[in-house]
Amino acid sequence: MPPSSEQLGNLSRMDTILNGNWRAQLLARSLWEFYHSRIYCTIRGNDLKPNRIRLIGVLGPKQIGDVGFCISIRHDERQEEALVHELLHANLIPLGYRRFWINDDSESEEYRRAAGIINLADHKLMRPIFLGFGYSEDRFVGPGRELNDLELRIDKYFEAVRNDLQEPAQYLHYVGKCLSDHGVSFESMDIAAAMVSQLASR
Repeated sequence: MPPSSEQLGNLSRMDTILNGNWRAQLLARSLWEFYHSRIYCTIRGNDLKPNRIRLIGVLGPKQIGDVGFCISIRHDERQEEALVHELLHANLIPLGYRRFWINDDSESEEYRRAAGIINLADHKLMRPIFLGFGYSEDRFVGPGRELNDLELRIDKYFEAVRNDLQEPAQYLHYVGKCLSDHGVSFESMDIAAAMVSQLASR
C-alpha cells in the first residue's frame, strides 16, 4: 500500500528539520521505510515539557502488529537535535536490540523506574552515533532535571559496561539484570524478528 498524504507529510517535515545534515536525513528516510511509513512527527509549541517518542503497534509481548513510532518535539532552538535523538531511539529496533514489555501499569512507580533504566542504557548506544553525525555532546539531551542518586548509580553501572552494551545479546543481559535487580517484572521482545516474520507470511 502506498504511503498516505499524511505519512508523506511526516517525512517531508522531518526532512525539512534535518535539512542541514544529510546523515540525519538518511536516518529519517531509512527508518520511515523500515517502519513502512509509520513514523509520525509532530512539532508543538515550546511548552518546556520533555520531547517524547511512543512505540505504536505493540499491545503485548505476543501481540506485535504494525509497528511504528509517534514523535513529539518542541519548537525551539534544539529542534533538530531533539528529532535526531528520538530517531536514534527508534533505530535500536532495526539494529537488533530487543525492547522490553513492563508487566505493570504505565502510571506505576515500577514502570517509571523501568523506563528510566532502559533510557539510560539506550543513551549509551545512541550517543556515539549522535556525535558521529557531527552534533555536539552538550546537545544530546535538552535541559531538564538532574539525575537522582539511584539514576546516577544506574548510569555509572551502564557506563562501566558501555562497550559490552554495543552487542545486542550483552545489552539484553545487562539491561535485563538491572531491571530484575530493581524489582521490575518484564518480558523482552524481538520486534525486528517479528516484523520480518510478518513480511514473510504476507
